[in-house]
Amino acid sequence: MTRTHRHLMLAAGVAAISAAAMAVAPAGQALDRLSFVTAWLCLLFFAGTLLIGPLQVRRTGRLPGNHLLRRDLGIWCVITGMVHFFLAFKVSMNLEYMAIYVRGAEAWPAPAVRELMYRWAVLASLVIAVLFMLLLALSNNLAIRLLGKRWWKRLQRVSYAAFALTVGHSIAFQILEARNGWLVAAFIVITAAVLIAQYAGRARLRGSDHAPEL
Repeated sequence: MTRTHRHLMLAAGVAAISAAAMAVAPAGQALDRLSFVTAWLCLLFFAGTLLIGPLQVRRTGRLPGNHLLRRDLGIWCVITGMVHFFLAFKVSMNLEYMAIYVRGAEAWPAPAVRELMYRWAVLASLVIAVLFMLLLALSNNLAIRLLGKRWWKRLQRVSYAAFALTVGHSIAFQILEARNGWLVAAFIVITAAVLIAQYAGRARLRGSDHAPEL
């Protein structure tokens, strides 16, 4: 499969899922549903990019270099993540949302704690957006040629910080919005899969001559 075909397939899949989610959304909540779906798509694409390295190490015992599938999944992680970012500022960063889920909520935790979580999650989203733009700028051959493989790889490692912030951001909003148990379980499974795979990949490389960054 060529990269063009892969991008077309990914674009079609994202568009179909997004359209379906908006079509079945309650009246007046289409943008909110799209924000929710793009957040999950971003998380899945992100997990995919971080699973490829450890899987390659397990299969071959070597670190992958400029892996094109990983790069393409990363591009769609950024695309869906930035769509979610802009939609979230419209549907979640307003007084109505604050009144319902932050200051006016009666569920655990207390309103003061909820407001702290909300502010932290918003700040994290801004940092994630900046890191995503950096990673997108690195997702091309020109960046590799200009920076050299060593510096390109070093800058690419901000993806780990971006993933950690994404996990923290997601936890905060799942608590604030009291997400369904199956959504929480799915989030835990995805996050755990990435962490376990990264740990296993590093363990596989431990003692070898290859650098442990996956």
